[in-house]
Amino acid sequence: MLVVGGLATGLAVTYATPDSLDAPTKLSATPLSPTSVKLDWAGSEGVDSYVVKVGSDRALTQAKTTKVPAKGTSVTLADIGPTTPGVDRFYRIDAIRDGKVRSSRTARFTLKPGSLGGLRIKQTTADGVRATWKKVANARQFDVTIARDKAFTKQVSAVRTLAGSHSFVTRGLTAATVYWIRVRPVNGDQAGRFSKPVKFRTMVRKTSFKVGTWNVCSEKCSGYAGRAQIGAAFLNANKLDMFGLQEAGGQRVGRTTNAIWSGGSQKFVRASGGGEAGYIFYRPKLFTQLSGGLFSIGDGRHTVWAKFKVRQTGRIFYFVDIHLDNGKGNDSARSREMNVTLSRMAQINDTGLPMVYVGDFNSGKHRGADSPGVQMRGAGMTDSIDLVKEPVNAQYNSSYPDGGTLRSGAHVDHIFVSKQFTVLAWKQLVRLSASGAYARPAVSDHNAISAVVALDAEPKKLGEPTATTTVSGLDAPKP
Repeated sequence: MLVVGGLATGLAVTYATPDSLDAPTKLSATPLSPTSVKLDWAGSEGVDSYVVKVGSDRALTQAKTTKVPAKGTSVTLADIGPTTPGVDRFYRIDAIRDGKVRSSRTARFTLKPGSLGGLRIKQTTADGVRATWKKVANARQFDVTIARDKAFTKQVSAVRTLAGSHSFVTRGLTAATVYWIRVRPVNGDQAGRFSKPVKFRTMVRKTSFKVGTWNVCSEKCSGYAGRAQIGAAFLNANKLDMFGLQEAGGQRVGRTTNAIWSGGSQKFVRASGGGEAGYIFYRPKLFTQLSGGLFSIGDGRHTVWAKFKVRQTGRIFYFVDIHLDNGKGNDSARSREMNVTLSRMAQINDTGLPMVYVGDFNSGKHRGADSPGVQMRGAGMTDSIDLVKEPVNAQYNSSYPDGGTLRSGAHVDHIFVSKQFTVLAWKQLVRLSASGAYARPAVSDHNAISAVVALDAEPKKLGEPTATTTVSGLDAPKP
């Protein structure tokens, strides 16, 4: 650059100044392997050299430096150390001329993950699988695909793990079914190749049973004895194996309840420990009762519980029958009652055995405040309707105090299960006439709810399901 200046003598003097030194721009990184990357940039004219700094923190406090000749605007670094799990890498390009330094922005890249090997099936159950593989360099997550065929075209499920553990546990599979699994490592925006597919078969399901719940309105609704006979026949016809009743009469009509709901084609027996309007019935052919009882939860209400052993598998679980305070504005009361129930049951079930909670919660997701549902989910319980793909009769309200056919899908009656259970089906048992209205006489002002659940024998615990997020388009990268 030429600059013209004036001197005191009036003579014009022309002198040269150096061009300005611009910082490198247009930075780009192309990962090549688990240990190499190609860096490119747009440079400045007249530089002496470039210095490339690469490190694992944005401040580049322990950066590795590489000097690049003045005419170069790219460099391939082939000796970057891999990490397990993978991390972000940061880099900066410094332009140097006559000791002056102009630095680019600090940019980021991730290296390619290494190859995934050693994929093995460690355990299967009737509905789940646990797979492991060898540690992979630069992998911080994994994409896992499971399908019914080796080509991964039939009933494909694809998820991405939220962490870098080199194992995977999932449930919800179909019993006695052949599957294929493949896994690929992921490091940020870099995905590796899928592993060789591995075939496995889930175990045969040894047992499943149908549980239910029904608020039968024994005293507030008229004609209980006649209605109860229809209701008992209805549950027998629907092949329930265990159920809880609410508003079942307590001391006043408890004998009537016990006489009518016991026996039948399913040969039901009332569990010991019930009372105060809550009872549990079960089939002794399938279950052995080990203990049971009831306790006050406040507001004049009680919770009934029973401990059972599944005869065929030996699995032990708790069945809890609940009836919380009614009224749309009484969420705080229901929350208080739910807290007492969960606290007491945690003391009773102090070894973490599987649990089923059934009953009239007088609350649901359709309400602005659903403290009982929030509390149940916080305790690790899941509403059984949320665990099936095609619930039956979910469009009906589970309570219909006006006797009409309400189809807004508002459910105050629920069956919650702990994570050890697999839910195979959910159905609201609705008695309808030929015209589509509720059949007369009405058995109750509630419908019964049922769910088919499984609690298979596990010689060894499968483990907690891996935390994942659903992803799509998991095709193997092209060579």
